[in-house]
Amino acid sequence: MIRFEDVSVTYDGASGPTVRGVDLEVPEGELVLLAGPSGVGKSTVLGAVGGLVPHFTGGTLRGRVTVAGRDTRTHKPRELADVVGTVGQDPLSHFVTDTVEDELAYGMESLGLAPAVMRRRVEETLDLLGLADLRDRPIATLSGGQQQRVAIGSVLTPHPRVLVLDEPTSALDPAAAEEVLAVLQRLVHDLGTTVLLAEHRLERVIQYADRVALLPSPGVPPLLGTPAEIMAVSPVCPPVVELGRLAGWSPLPLTVRDARRRAGPLRDRLAELAPPATAAPGPLPPAAVPAGGPPDRPRRPRF
Repeated sequence: MIRFEDVSVTYDGASGPTVRGVDLEVPEGELVLLAGPSGVGKSTVLGAVGGLVPHFTGGTLRGRVTVAGRDTRTHKPRELADVVGTVGQDPLSHFVTDTVEDELAYGMESLGLAPAVMRRRVEETLDLLGLADLRDRPIATLSGGQQQRVAIGSVLTPHPRVLVLDEPTSALDPAAAEEVLAVLQRLVHDLGTTVLLAEHRLERVIQYADRVALLPSPGVPPLLGTPAEIMAVSPVCPPVVELGRLAGWSPLPLTVRDARRRAGPLRDRLAELAPPATAAPGPLPPAAVPAGGPPDRPRRPRF
C-alpha cells in the first residue's frame, strides 16, 4: 500500500539529509508504528506519504514514495486526499469550521462530492467514531479526545485507504488516548484501513501495532519488524520493555499483562536475594522514678 524506495529528504539550508535510505513497505490493512528518538525524521517520513514533503515543506526528495500506486512526487496533497488522510499533532490548528458536522463535511466539499454522498458519509462517520451526539457542538467546547476523533473523522469522510497520524495521543490523558486508539483499531480491523502513525508514548500504542518501523538515529535507514523484534534493539522503548531487558526475558513483554505472566521466576529469585528479617526492637524500659516521687520543678521568680 505504501512503498518507500531508497528515499532521502534534505531541507534547504541543512548540512545533510534529515532521513536517508528509507526503503520499506507498509502492507495494506495493517497498523504500523513509526518509532525512534526525537529528531530522527519521523514527521518527515509521515509527511512524504501524503505529499506534504516536499510540496509544502520544500527541500529535495530523492527516491520514490508511492501510495496505492500514486507517486507523491507527481501528485500534490490535494490529488492524494482520496487515498491518504493526514492528522497532525495539533488538531485545533487544522480545523477550518466551527461545528463537528461542518468539519466532517468540509473535506468532501473541497473534492466536489454530491450532497447526497456527503450526507451519507457524514452519518456513517458520526456513527463509526461515536460522534453522533456531538454533531452540533462547537469544536472549541470538546475535550481533547473528542477533538482528535473529529480530526480523524474529517479525513475519513473522503474514504481514504491510508491514514497517517503524527503523535495522536501525546497531548491526551490516558482515558482520551484509549478512545482514539479504539477508533484506530476499529478502522484497521473493521474497514481494512492502513494506518501509519508516529507516537512518543510507545507504551500506549505498541500492543496494537502489527509492525514497527524504527528510525534508530538521524540519517540511518529504518528497521522494520514485529514489535518484539524491534523493541529488542530500539534505543527508545516502553518501561515494561526496559524491565524485560533487565530481567533477560525473551520474547520481551509488550504489556503489563505480559510482564505479570512472566514475572514468577523473577519474583522467586528476588525473594532468595532478600536480606533476612531482623527482630523488631522491643519497647523502651520505663524511666526510673525516685521513691519519693519526681522532684519538684523549680519555680521561676515572680519578679
